[in-house]
Amino acid sequence: MAVLPFLHSRRIISEPEEFSDVATGIALNVDFQRRQESSSSVEQCQSQDWALDWGTANVKTHVNGVLEAGWGSLCLNMGPAEATWNGHDGPQGTACLLQPGKELDGHTAPGFSWVTLAVPPLVWDQCLRLSQAEEDDIPALAMNQLTLEQNGEIRRRLGQLRELIQVATRSPALGKAAAADASELATHCFVTACEIASQAPPPRGSLRNRARLVHHARSWMHDHLEENIRMEDVCLALHVSRRELEYAFRTVQDQSPRDYLQTLRLNAIRRVLLRVENDETSIIDVAQAHGMTHLGRFAAHYRSLFGESPSVTLRRQGK
Repeated sequence: MAVLPFLHSRRIISEPEEFSDVATGIALNVDFQRRQESSSSVEQCQSQDWALDWGTANVKTHVNGVLEAGWGSLCLNMGPAEATWNGHDGPQGTACLLQPGKELDGHTAPGFSWVTLAVPPLVWDQCLRLSQAEEDDIPALAMNQLTLEQNGEIRRRLGQLRELIQVATRSPALGKAAAADASELATHCFVTACEIASQAPPPRGSLRNRARLVHHARSWMHDHLEENIRMEDVCLALHVSRRELEYAFRTVQDQSPRDYLQTLRLNAIRRVLLRVENDETSIIDVAQAHGMTHLGRFAAHYRSLFGESPSVTLRRQGK
C-alpha cells in the first residue's frame, strides 16, 4: 500500500496561541488586536525538502517570531486583506522573503489569506545559487511586489498543487507526483523572490528608523508589563517624543502605542486564564499582575476583544 511522502493536516483556529505554528519553520507569538468574528483556518503539508501552509486569519493580529537558522521562508499574500511586515506594507500580490534566522514582526488585517513556503538549508542554498544572488544582496526581510503575470502563474500553480495534494490524501499513489510538483514550485517561487529582492533598492531610512523604534518600545513594554506604565514612561525610557512614538506605532503597527499596550496585556491575561489548573485563581490578581488598575474597564475591554468575560474564560478552562 502506498504511503504519502509528506504530512498533511487541516484545522480551525480560534485562540491566539493556535497560530503559533501556522508558518513552518518559525514559532510565532500572536496577539489578537480585535475580536475574531469568524474562525480562522490553516492547511499544512510538509516533507523533508519543502513545507506549504495555506491559511486565512479572520482577525486583526500582531505577529512576531524568528525563523529557524538555515531555513528560508516565503509568504505570499493571497488577499484580499493586507499585512505589514517589519514596517513594509504587503498588499495582495506581494511576496515576503525572510532570510534564515531573521525576525518577522508585523500585523495582519481581518481576511488576510496567505501561502507560506519554507525550505531547509540545502534547498535554500540551492535557490540562492540558481538566482545568482548572495545573501548579502538580499535584505533580512524583502517585500517583493510580484508582477500580474508572476502573481497569476504562482496562484494558478498553487491552486493546482493544492487540489493534487488533497486528492493524494485519498489516493496515496499520487503522493509522489504531488511531492515532486511541490518541490518544483517551491524552488521556482524562492528563485523568483531572490532574483527580485537582490535587485530591489534599499528601504527608506525613515521607515527603518520607525520600525526600529517600535521594536524597542515593544520590548520595553514587555519588560514592564506588570507596572502601571504610561506612554510618557516609554518616551522617557527611549528618549523620544510622544509624537515620534505615536507616529511610529501608527505607521508600523496600524494602532496607537496605548492601544498596543492594552491588547498586549489582555492577550497575556487570557493566556494565564486558559492555563490555570485549579479553582483558586483570582482574576483580580492576574489582572493586577499585568498592570491593570481599572478593573471595571479591564473586564469591558476583555469582553470586547475576546467576546466573553474573564470569568467565563476561567470557568470554561476549569471544566
